[in-house]
Amino acid sequence: MKAFLPQILFAFCVSLFAFFPLTDSDIWWHLASARDFLENGMAWDDPFCWTPSKSPWINVHLFFQLAVYRIFESFGALGLVALKSLLWGVVAFLWLLPMKRKVLWVHFALWVSFAFLFRYAFECRPILATMLFLGIFWNLLPQLEKRISIKWIFSAFVLLGVEWVWVRVQGLFPLGFCLAFFAIAFSFPSLSRARKVANGIFFALLLATPLAHEQGIVLWNYPMELLNRLVGGTASSQIFAQQIAENRAPTTLLVLGENRVAMMALLLGILISAFVILKHRRLAKPFQVAWLVVGIFLAATAERNLVLFFFPFASIVLGHSGAILGARKWLRKNVSVSKEKFSFGLKVLTVLGIAFVLGTFVKSLPAYFDHGAFRAISMERVPVGAVDFMRQNPMLENSKIFNDDRSGGYMEWALPGVKTFADGRFILKDSTFLANYLNFAEKPAEFFIFSDSLSVNRVLLPIRYIPLWKKLVYALDENSKWNRVYQDSAYAVWDKTR
Repeated sequence: MKAFLPQILFAFCVSLFAFFPLTDSDIWWHLASARDFLENGMAWDDPFCWTPSKSPWINVHLFFQLAVYRIFESFGALGLVALKSLLWGVVAFLWLLPMKRKVLWVHFALWVSFAFLFRYAFECRPILATMLFLGIFWNLLPQLEKRISIKWIFSAFVLLGVEWVWVRVQGLFPLGFCLAFFAIAFSFPSLSRARKVANGIFFALLLATPLAHEQGIVLWNYPMELLNRLVGGTASSQIFAQQIAENRAPTTLLVLGENRVAMMALLLGILISAFVILKHRRLAKPFQVAWLVVGIFLAATAERNLVLFFFPFASIVLGHSGAILGARKWLRKNVSVSKEKFSFGLKVLTVLGIAFVLGTFVKSLPAYFDHGAFRAISMERVPVGAVDFMRQNPMLENSKIFNDDRSGGYMEWALPGVKTFADGRFILKDSTFLANYLNFAEKPAEFFIFSDSLSVNRVLLPIRYIPLWKKLVYALDENSKWNRVYQDSAYAVWDKTR
């Protein structure tokens, strides 16, 4: 237990940092999807939006949705916050568990500092399950390099089972194939013929796991769409990557002044990782170093992929910072500093660093509370009051609503039966829809033409925190045909006059 004390404490800190209100608006359409599945079975077409969506709808998130739905039904939003906090701690421990060498407390301080900077990436999203599954792969794949034994068979069966579940949790399930491929490929030349055959069979079975599900063949379409989104191969993916908030690159966010501290920390981490890859490749297994490169690529393409970089970065880079930075060696050569003084100074800096991070964290806690009670739902991101108003004041029959994507998921959960204009599932939309959606924000006159032609009689938009809709909000207030009928600190509702 003592040997793993830094990892355990780091896991505890990650859990602590992850205990904040539900901020990702997609959780609500995940809950709505689970409810729809339990009531109506597997949906092959989009059950929520009145605007066109791609068909068939491939719901790869089903297992995640059912799990969070059961927790929410039993324990409410606070239960989801507690669950994601606990699981992010487990993820942190899994990724650092394979470290064999002694962990210095300066490494621990670096782990905690970067985790604090990236803490708002620890959300209640399917990526949480992906990082949990990748952590299991991270620990068990080295067993496949050893002789065939009970441990080998156990590891192979566990990994196949994890992959089977993963296929119905998130579209990033091919990451399991990739990580397994790296591990097998780098060790393949040194394996005996029997182990080569065994690992080949294992990998073939791993690739076949999606076929063990309903919609098995079409499930492959979803990962291809995600890859297209990353590389920007089509017009819709380019719009998606450039304009939809969490899918923008770190450099774009830095230019816009958004999430500046976290993005600077991410870019610094990428630079340090590049140094490690070039100069210290033997600090980890080859497949782990290869996976760090994958994490760098994914994080450089979109903010939402930050955690895919952070945990291999913490495991490989921050856990070996003494060897990487070479501070003691440099000081001995260039500055007259004794070993004792250097060690004392390093301990002081470590304590001060941890104290500063934890102090800043404690200072941020009041934002999570309202009159002494913990707010499990982020009211700035979820239109709770606006949706309550709409429940009490339903729209006219055959009329439609226009809403931003962040509002759509909560509407689908809280107003079952009311069709939304859009939600967070932009992968279902084509480039024309995305272009029009963003065009309405820049050219309100075109929105008014659109609303007249399709009987859009209600609008729900954020009026704070999200600057994209400022022009349309102003135009709605200035248009005599539209009245602002509800407003709170974050959202407003407009109805068209009869």
